[in-house]
Amino acid sequence: MPFLLPALFVVFCCAPITHAQHLVSRTVTSARATHPWWKSVQSAIMSMQRLGPGGYSTDDGAKQALVDSFTWNAQLKRPAFNPRVARPSFCSSAVWVATLSALVHWETQNRYRAISPAAWQALMPRLNKDGEGPWGYANANGPGFALLVHRLGAGVNFTDWKQARPSDVLKIWWNEHIGGRERGHLVILVKDEGETACVWSSHLARDGQPAGYGLRRIPKSAMKRVLFTRITRPAAFNRAHKLPDEPWLTELMQEDTTWAECVRRCGIQN
Repeated sequence: MPFLLPALFVVFCCAPITHAQHLVSRTVTSARATHPWWKSVQSAIMSMQRLGPGGYSTDDGAKQALVDSFTWNAQLKRPAFNPRVARPSFCSSAVWVATLSALVHWETQNRYRAISPAAWQALMPRLNKDGEGPWGYANANGPGFALLVHRLGAGVNFTDWKQARPSDVLKIWWNEHIGGRERGHLVILVKDEGETACVWSSHLARDGQPAGYGLRRIPKSAMKRVLFTRITRPAAFNRAHKLPDEPWLTELMQEDTTWAECVRRCGIQN
């Protein structure tokens, strides 16, 4: 696949997310939040792709690069993200970068303070265990990202391809296990192409395509299980600092769980 992103993203390429406008300090309601979330996701992805793939790694250096890519902007009282630092990357770090960058862009475009400083502080990635803090949810095995969004009341989780839309987060399982023995991939859906899905994330090098941020076309036949998460209420991330740690996700670093348990905990619509 060519490295260039398809017209689906190019059309909605917006201004750089790091240059924030002044925001009014009030909570965004659905009536005031007029800028579509999916456009902010696309803008965030475009900002990453302008700098190329950047390599793939899951070692401590890549995790530290993710942490270092976010610094605190004392004037705006929210994180500032440097996409040049978040390299190399891995799949869950790519999705988390896109999510936080999209939140900044969405808040800026709506010109209202949706996320409090305390919530922004909680959302910044840290070197912690799975299940500890918002990033610890998103980085966990199993349905970590889905559980985060469900607990915050920020969106919906489902499994039906017919309901999927571009900018949905998609967890893919390559095998039957959920948890310690799973093989999985966390991506953002770009387009459902029928027998294949075009997705964005950070990937291993394959078939001549470079490692790191980019697009992949994945046959649905290779996916043993899928779980979609759609963020419908971005302002609900304002609850991030109140999110309790989840020992169940920490256990999934070593132990497996059942799909029924995932459905129960995450409110998954089958």
